[in-house]
Amino acid sequence: MAWERVKMKIKWIVAGIAAALLSLVAANAAAQSYNPAHWIKKSPTASDQLAANADETKKLTSELHAILPPKTRLEDACSAFRQLSDCVAALHVSHNLKIKFNCLKWDMTGVQPVSGNVSSCSAPDHAKGISLTKAIQSLKPDADAKAEAKTAERRAQEDIKDASS
Repeated sequence: MAWERVKMKIKWIVAGIAAALLSLVAANAAAQSYNPAHWIKKSPTASDQLAANADETKKLTSELHAILPPKTRLEDACSAFRQLSDCVAALHVSHNLKIKFNCLKWDMTGVQPVSGNVSSCSAPDHAKGISLTKAIQSLKPDADAKAEAKTAERRAQEDIKDASS
């Protein structure tokens, strides 16, 4: 009989601890989003990076003015890119190899541009974006894609560094 009482007390203690832990977890979850995608910390997108510093964006825009597509703002060109450096590198490749920027952007981001002419672009075979090197290979097979991508990425880093100083 005494053993039964001890077992019952242990069950109540365990149940009490479980209830306390559950309420702590619930309170923490209530303070956060219920969407699991929001639980993962994301790095800022190219648009976020541009919006964060207006002076830097202005400097970068003036540096890239000559290679931006006509009547295109840098913010619009870089929308859908995950990293600002990817966008700037794509702008350099587009200019250097005479590849339509919208086609390159579509391949790299997997998102069809809403503005600009994409009628001459072939839809990418993939739903996700591909690397700059693969996009160059796809759009300009006769180019040295690896070297062009490396050069453009280096130049993009320099442009971004210059704009931030």
